[in-house]
Amino acid sequence: MSHTNSLPPPLQAETYADWKAIVTELDSIEGNEAWKEDDVSDEYDYALVAARLQELDEARLSCDPERMLFLLRTSLTRSLGHMGRLRLYKHSHIGTKKLIERYIDSACQTLAALLDVSDKMGVECPIDPHDMVQQLQETRASFGRTALLLSGGGTFGMNHIGVIRALWESGMLPHIVSGASAGSIVGAVLCVKLDEEIPHVLDHFCYGNLDVFGEANGLMDQVLRVRSDGALFQIDHLKLVMQDHLGDMTFQEAYNRTGRILNIPVSSSSLYELPRLLNYITAPHVMIWSAV
Repeated sequence: MSHTNSLPPPLQAETYADWKAIVTELDSIEGNEAWKEDDVSDEYDYALVAARLQELDEARLSCDPERMLFLLRTSLTRSLGHMGRLRLYKHSHIGTKKLIERYIDSACQTLAALLDVSDKMGVECPIDPHDMVQQLQETRASFGRTALLLSGGGTFGMNHIGVIRALWESGMLPHIVSGASAGSIVGAVLCVKLDEEIPHVLDHFCYGNLDVFGEANGLMDQVLRVRSDGALFQIDHLKLVMQDHLGDMTFQEAYNRTGRILNIPVSSSSLYELPRLLNYITAPHVMIWSAV
């Protein structure tokens, strides 16, 4: 028997949970956990992150709502000490420095503790409830919200379905989605569906009608179309397919129905105009299929 036949079968991961278990074990085998446990690195300001972590922990453990709100309002940022730097996420298959992960956990726990402590204190809470809500809303505005950007790439865009499934099953699918080209097709279908409809979409979308450019795509047909229409593909097929998936729903109607914010960037026909970003604010009455 050859050596190749005696090798164990490759590990397969059909869900994010399966993949996480595999790569976590792989990190342990390769010794990556030691790098994660060592806070010190010249790739980020570990002293700043450690200091902010201590402040959050102390405020939370002391049940001080004013201090917790102050820290969340003034120092909460996505890339504290450059902790969002890409290099920090290339040393292992999953995760990064444990210090960074502890800081993120502490920030989430502090936000939850702020609401819990202030509720238990009732009228004795030193912060007016309306003032707290306003400051938390301002904190969210300055902190920003996560968005999912789906790129183009023809049939490669079907990989977006796997990404969306992993995010959905982990409860991490953002409410803001932007898509270009093939990404706009997937993003548009996602953003017109209610939560209870998402599993069916994920299971069946790739097997539905996705013949967006028609069947007559031979080289000669494309050459003739470029000469006659100035375009490589026929838009009519894409129009029919997207109307079948989306109907005549507008950006505003989709937002009202699902709460998801769909963004579709559209290139202008002029060399002197900037691309336009269509969504429920900038183009509320535009039908989504037409933007795609």
